[in-house]
Amino acid sequence: MPVNCNPPVNYREALPEGYPASESADTSAGLVAFRLVTSLPPTVGDFDSQRRLHPGRHFRGISECQACGVSVFTKVEDCRMAGKLPALRGKQVCRVRLMAGAGRIQQTGKPSHHTWWPLADFDILGQCEQEAA
Repeated sequence: MPVNCNPPVNYREALPEGYPASESADTSAGLVAFRLVTSLPPTVGDFDSQRRLHPGRHFRGISECQACGVSVFTKVEDCRMAGKLPALRGKQVCRVRLMAGAGRIQQTGKPSHHTWWPLADFDILGQCEQEAA
């Protein structure tokens, strides 16, 4: 009887079956992402998905998998521009170092918007730094 040496992947939030999609990339190569957060230093709640924040809501124009992920940007300028939107005004920019064990990421918008699906064991707050204004 074969032994399964690949344990199941535990993401921070439940994802639909078959996601993240195969087009997503592992973060093991390392990258820096930027996220709008309510406070600095950020809290774990600053990294909740829209699905966790709004469990019964229908999101138009995005997949359920995207709704279960965390929005980040790979360019700080794009994150700052998003912070000018009415719903996001007053939020701060946080830099997050993504590396092996951080999860999977996929570009899901322009110009540098990505959806990140963090792994449950990844220490998000330990990888955050305030981004200079």
